[in-house]
Amino acid sequence: MSRSSTIILGILIAVLVIGALVVVGFVIDRTLFANKSQNFVLQDQTNYKEALFDIKSYYFKPYDENKIVAATNAAVAKDKKKGVKSTLVLTNDGVTALVKALGDTHSQFLTATQNARLNQDLSGSFFGVGFTLKEVNKRPKVVSVIKNSPSEKAGIKAGDIIMSVDGKDTLGEPLDSVVLRIRGKQGTKVNLKITRNGKPMDFTITREKIQIPDFESSMQDGNIGLLKLYEFNKGVGQKVRAAVTDLQAKGAQGFILDLRDDPGGLLDEAVQVSSVFVPSGTIVSYQTKGQPKVDMSAQGGAATSKPLVVLVNGGSASSSEIVTGALKDHARATLVGTKTYGKGSVQKVFDLSNGAAVKLTVSLYYLPNGESIDGKGIVPEFIVEDKADPAKQDTMQMDKAKQVLQNLMNGKPATGMLEEELLPAA
Repeated sequence: MSRSSTIILGILIAVLVIGALVVVGFVIDRTLFANKSQNFVLQDQTNYKEALFDIKSYYFKPYDENKIVAATNAAVAKDKKKGVKSTLVLTNDGVTALVKALGDTHSQFLTATQNARLNQDLSGSFFGVGFTLKEVNKRPKVVSVIKNSPSEKAGIKAGDIIMSVDGKDTLGEPLDSVVLRIRGKQGTKVNLKITRNGKPMDFTITREKIQIPDFESSMQDGNIGLLKLYEFNKGVGQKVRAAVTDLQAKGAQGFILDLRDDPGGLLDEAVQVSSVFVPSGTIVSYQTKGQPKVDMSAQGGAATSKPLVVLVNGGSASSSEIVTGALKDHARATLVGTKTYGKGSVQKVFDLSNGAAVKLTVSLYYLPNGESIDGKGIVPEFIVEDKADPAKQDTMQMDKAKQVLQNLMNGKPATGMLEEELLPAA
């Protein structure tokens, strides 16, 4: 064999050896990676341990630990069967199943991204489309549309049912999760499929910065002080107190507190708002796991004793219901509108190691008379409703509130129905 042939043969042998080593290495790598996935144990993951600890320590409602742990194992097994190998995905899906198995619509697992977006609420601004939602028959329903928002410009209306967001069905999805998917980066688009009175419609809306107002006040009809609360953000109680003082100086003889479509907010602010109208006594009580019940009382002295009407509807929830219930139980206000949402529980967000979080129900709250309205809501003395025309209903409710308040200011009892409420019968 010639020298050149020998060299070529040597090179070929070297190439074959190197190729064989590469193949063997690839097989070993795949085997080790597969074994790593197969050997994944959710119970060894920090996020799982922390989430289970938080549930055991703080989740208020009864639950079956064996059931929720079994749900996590089933979720991980399902992922592995699909070929999922990411430790992060396996952990997130397992903790999601853990919290979901509690059967509490107000408790959920939040990924790091979802948790960061949820924190935007603390500033009262975010990038989204500008409407509020509530859950109806396991679907998100538009409660109100913020003025001059992208949603209003696109034609979204109160009463619309959100069927899908960017092609993903919303049926049975937690409301917070739907909200977080609708939000996103400024200038990006979101596709919403909705039904309106049974008719399907499509909307593609560009996200913009949404600034949520928390409070407005004005004088109505020369002697009525109107107080409109949008959210119970930090400091709103002092804003209400200052507005009541100002409106009384301008001649207000009575007040309308409009809590319609107010989803709530800070518990302390609910106490502060109630204290503007209630001089003393219990406003709300709550009880956390393993602790005695805590009574929160009126503070600061009432700013007015003048007649008061509170406007509520199905979008009035949480802190709105605390104020409504306190004013009702202290015989301080007359209620007009429709039954409130019925959220009588308190949630807390517990951060996990990698920026994710679990939001858990940590207590129930009780009205001054000891009642829990969780799942029941509060029914007004005067129900004013027109399901076919939400805009007309809003006007009817405000007219009724003014009528009732005028009678109270004149020393008369609250009257019966308005003519507009007498709908024809078939």
